[in-house]
Amino acid sequence: MNTDLSLLELLVPDALKIFRQRYLILEQISLHAPVGRRNVAIRLGLSERNIRTETEYLRKLGLIEIHNYGMVLTEKGESVVKDAAQIVDRLFNASQAEVKLAEKLEIDRTIIVAGDSDLQGRVYDLAGEELNSALNLLLPLSDCIVTVMGGKTIAKVAKKLTPSLSENRKIKFVPGRGALGGRVNTESNAIVQEMARATGGSYESLFLPEQVPKDAYRSLLHDPEISEVLQDISRSDVVIHGIGLADEMARRRGYDPLALAKLRENKAVTECFGCFFDDEGHVVERIRQVGLQFETLTNVPHIIAVAMGARKAEAIQAYMRNAPHQTWLITDEAASNLILNGKTRLK
Repeated sequence: MNTDLSLLELLVPDALKIFRQRYLILEQISLHAPVGRRNVAIRLGLSERNIRTETEYLRKLGLIEIHNYGMVLTEKGESVVKDAAQIVDRLFNASQAEVKLAEKLEIDRTIIVAGDSDLQGRVYDLAGEELNSALNLLLPLSDCIVTVMGGKTIAKVAKKLTPSLSENRKIKFVPGRGALGGRVNTESNAIVQEMARATGGSYESLFLPEQVPKDAYRSLLHDPEISEVLQDISRSDVVIHGIGLADEMARRRGYDPLALAKLRENKAVTECFGCFFDDEGHVVERIRQVGLQFETLTNVPHIIAVAMGARKAEAIQAYMRNAPHQTWLITDEAASNLILNGKTRLK
């Protein structure tokens, strides 16, 4: 994150969150006017009470008008949105490479940290710090839910979250899936506990295997404890996930040699949310799982994908062909340079 942004966060930690929130509200009114408070709240993942408070403040400033048929910008409001957009670009788009990568992948934002995580362990620490900053900007200043998928990358970056995230917020971390088997500390249940501990938030657990038979799947959905977790997942303000390599994820799921051969025959390169994708972004295989479903991602206000290292470049591109537009990607120079230029070009 750039120096100006870091300094502002240090001196006035809430100022950037409030600035960004008010800018996004004005932007939504500009894009969809006339628009009601409820629609703005849904689009931004904020409470209607929060939107009511903010829009009343914006009205008093003379930036918007509130009518029975919806909210519209005033001439002064239109000018402020235009000027604020330039500030947002400077603050939240730290480099041209990040802008170009986001445009290429057709997602909202990319954050590139220095190095190659395949060779340098410190890159995970940098990515974790960026994840903490991104959550601080994106999460509403109220009760909020963060759904977290498992994996080695997410487990590593989770350690860099800080208590600052819980200032003016009550965060609940929820696992996005059951257990895959293998290393316990990379499962969603363990990661949400770590995130809650690091931030002073709370967490829920989902104690069941990720993959279940069809008849058991239906009955599990009616279990009170499981249905409560699934309901919280459906109300997520942010989803955090990794991007897995197809072969590695298949092995973790216990695929036998025949099933692995079929995946390779179908040219699967990546896996996310129980879906295996080929290099063109087509779903070539899918696993029935309890938890967050790929199709419901479009309803989540903010999605943060964390995937790094040169070996992940192809997987990142394949998945991003399907990623919702509101996705932020945290990656490193090695993966970014491969995607943009076809070579790592680390200095």
